[in-house]
Amino acid sequence: MIAIETAAAQLVEIMLIDDDLTLLQELSENFQENGISCRVAANWDDAVSMLHGWRPDLILLDQRLGAVDTLLLLPNIRQITSAPILFLTGSRSEADRVIGLELGADDFLLKPMSGRELVARVRAHLRRMHPTPATTVGSLAHGTGQGDWEILRAERRVVRPDGSVVPLTSTEFELLSTLVASQGTPIDRDTLSRKILHRAAVAEDRALDNLVHHIRRKFGVCGAHEIIVSVRNVGYVFRGYPKS
Repeated sequence: MIAIETAAAQLVEIMLIDDDLTLLQELSENFQENGISCRVAANWDDAVSMLHGWRPDLILLDQRLGAVDTLLLLPNIRQITSAPILFLTGSRSEADRVIGLELGADDFLLKPMSGRELVARVRAHLRRMHPTPATTVGSLAHGTGQGDWEILRAERRVVRPDGSVVPLTSTEFELLSTLVASQGTPIDRDTLSRKILHRAAVAEDRALDNLVHHIRRKFGVCGAHEIIVSVRNVGYVFRGYPKS
């Protein structure tokens, strides 16, 4: 199999999960032809079994595996992998997207989608996972004498001054690091939506708001609500890391 290689000389391999064997083969061949190595699973049990012994860089998961709604099983898979999970779905339900993002999904790709666009979207996620140079963005001392908060882009982690890690999903990490890079300057909702969610912002879409809510909650410290501040009629701005 051919695998793409990042600037950090890391081989990238993704996982495809779909119960349509014909589609699974077509997708696999399409990715292989475009230089992306992949493994496949046709049912939930096989997928879980594979993930216990292997760490993919990204998972492309059909929302429906026969009678199984994999959205509801997302917490189970999140217990064994932190890889970005992109849902392939025929559902246009906002509720599904909101629930999925809250449970740890990273993106929703609406069917039908051309193989060319699917490859492009997967590559976009992989590029964010393996950025070139600059491994640290937005380090800010908070005056406790314990060190600085750090965003480690190559590892896609946020590290507290005491060395512990804030457990962010890939999408939460991308939103936070985008805001940190423009600290003090608000970024409008449409820009954030297109960059993070890969779609234009619409009034009824609360996905960004939910991501911000989860980031604040995961910091789990006094004053966390001030980390990312809502700017009325604009979007969001990063004000700085918490002081305790």
